[in-house]
Amino acid sequence: MPRIHLYADSELPESGAFLLPTEPSHHLLKVLRARIAQDVTLFNGDGCVYSGTLKGISGNRAEILISGRFVRQTRSPLMIHLWLPLMRGERWDWSLQKAVELGVQTIQPVACQHAVVQIKETRGEKRLQRWQDMVIAACEQSGATSIPKVLPPMALSDAWSLCRGRGLVLDPAPENAKMRELLHPEPEVTLLSGPEGGLSSSELAAASAHGFQKVGMGPRILRAETAAVAAVAVLQALWGDL
Repeated sequence: MPRIHLYADSELPESGAFLLPTEPSHHLLKVLRARIAQDVTLFNGDGCVYSGTLKGISGNRAEILISGRFVRQTRSPLMIHLWLPLMRGERWDWSLQKAVELGVQTIQPVACQHAVVQIKETRGEKRLQRWQDMVIAACEQSGATSIPKVLPPMALSDAWSLCRGRGLVLDPAPENAKMRELLHPEPEVTLLSGPEGGLSSSELAAASAHGFQKVGMGPRILRAETAAVAAVAVLQALWGDL
């Protein structure tokens, strides 16, 4: 069944006919190739899903007959704020998509000292909108009804004061505790993962100075795009909703 996202300012009726805006209509009709009488699910990030049927087409807009509104809360009880290091192309895209599927609350792109991608390469509304569109696509695929927010990229050195809840930083040093050895964290966690070249010694020192606890991910060194996603999955399994 196609799942179509509408922006939060789109007011959906609990029942009755609803004319989709042009962009989601194009996605439904031209990309997903929906047909008349096909069932459709709509959501706008309010924690509900709206069940309906494609009734007809008016110009280039799809007319949906909504049959009901149902609460479907998919937000994890553990609020995870992921500080995701800037990475090249598909690596970044993959990590972003999988983190959304696993239920993170926000994604803060950070530029680190050893990163291949620098912050000047990612600035601009078009890039940020592309990332947010990827988040929405991941929510459509995974059935999420709450939409995580991608924040504008910033240097890691400027981000420390934005930590919310308990701060955790991934560091492969063997003396660091494993996540399963941690005490139950606060309901809110900020998770920092390193780039391809890892976090520098000064960045790790700054993390510790700002209250971040170093945690390991086992005896094997994970790729940058894998480490962030694996850590989110572990957090959700231990204290979230997996």
